[in-house]
Amino acid sequence: MKVYSKNLFLKSFSVLFIFLFLFSLSLAGCADKPAEEDKSQPEAKEKIQEQTSPETTPVTSAATETVYEPPENYYVSSSKDFRDFSFICPDDWSMLEMDNGYRVVIKNDSIAESKVESISIFVENINTYGSDVDEEKIIKNYIDITSGDESVDFFEEEKITSGELDMTIFGYSYLSSLEKKESQHQKSLDYFTVVKNDSDYYFIKYISLGVEKEDAKSTFKEFLSSFSFDDSVEKIKHSDENSRINILIIGDDSGLGRPGGRVNGRADIIILLHLNLETGKGTAVNIPRDTWVDIPGRGEGKINGAHAIGGNELMVQVVEELSGLKIDNYFITDMDGLPPLIDFLGGVTIEVGENLSDDASGCYLEKGIHHLNGDQALALSRNRKRSGDGTTLPGAFAREREAAKIIVALIDQKSTLERIFAIPFFINYLSRYVWTDLRFNEIIKLIPVLGKVKASDID
Repeated sequence: MKVYSKNLFLKSFSVLFIFLFLFSLSLAGCADKPAEEDKSQPEAKEKIQEQTSPETTPVTSAATETVYEPPENYYVSSSKDFRDFSFICPDDWSMLEMDNGYRVVIKNDSIAESKVESISIFVENINTYGSDVDEEKIIKNYIDITSGDESVDFFEEEKITSGELDMTIFGYSYLSSLEKKESQHQKSLDYFTVVKNDSDYYFIKYISLGVEKEDAKSTFKEFLSSFSFDDSVEKIKHSDENSRINILIIGDDSGLGRPGGRVNGRADIIILLHLNLETGKGTAVNIPRDTWVDIPGRGEGKINGAHAIGGNELMVQVVEELSGLKIDNYFITDMDGLPPLIDFLGGVTIEVGENLSDDASGCYLEKGIHHLNGDQALALSRNRKRSGDGTTLPGAFAREREAAKIIVALIDQKSTLERIFAIPFFINYLSRYVWTDLRFNEIIKLIPVLGKVKASDID
């Protein structure tokens, strides 16, 4: 009985509600009709006109609530170590990310094949560098890295404001030694700004090749206009594949008056360097020069002879077949190139596991930690009169392991800030002392790891 009474009440209420709703509609319909003029009540007419004027009548509508939808390429970092930042990635640009935003690189994939365009973000804690590091010194370091290159042309600095952030854009152009078009070096552009937030610096760097100055600046400024510390929007843009790279490092026995070089010198130091570009970790595998391998077209022989027979291409092919890995790029230096390269990097600090004295190579070092200049590093990497320190076999095996340690130790010879500033301008210097098939656009994918990796990260 109670159920019946309740249902009856609900039905009655529903009928009443529908009636009132229809009645309100009829009143609204009547209000839309022109009213007949009532000459007997002019004051009432004026009052009605006043109430229904556009300026005073409140507007009622059934408009739905506006829901903000961020762009499909909206990125937000997600680190617990620094304040998260966000930006809008331009259309048709890919993105590489490390450590939830510690390093981020976006790259223009829609640009012409002969051109390169990218923007990088690096986050660094101030405490890492001590209290003497400030924005003025940071900018000075950025400028100083270009010293000695006559092709550098500095741009006038420009101040901009993005939301609550004030930024100053610095930049310069230079001729890239990696890329040539019709035998002429192509112009590369580099723009840079830094934002400080609490105890962290956010370095933002634009790099391009073959792009006009005004177009480059416009792209960079448009990107900066979207950069903020607003992390209230969910990340939509996610990282593209950039997981690993294998680099073949060759120490050629040419130089010091010996013939050979990049074309047909013997590869007496062979190191396969594997880097995980997402974690910044890596492994350096040393391949002894006397390793017996099959050399396509020549039968069996020592692996160091593959380079002398067929140059870079044959050497890469032999190492790929031996290791089962694809070689992405190679670097080659010789006895003329290694000393100035070491000196340019400020020397190299390495631990020697035994006392060394060799007249042939000129290596005279006691067991312990040494900071070596270029000539000393070359002598150490040439010394085969070794007993071994217990971690490897004596002779050439010990020498080749020492060479691998030198290569890995070189990573720590520039601070993280210096490497950030120097990329990819630093390659111009390297090209004086090494040969490589690494191209400008391939450097871009290495930027995250080059700005972070340490010698301790390489096994």
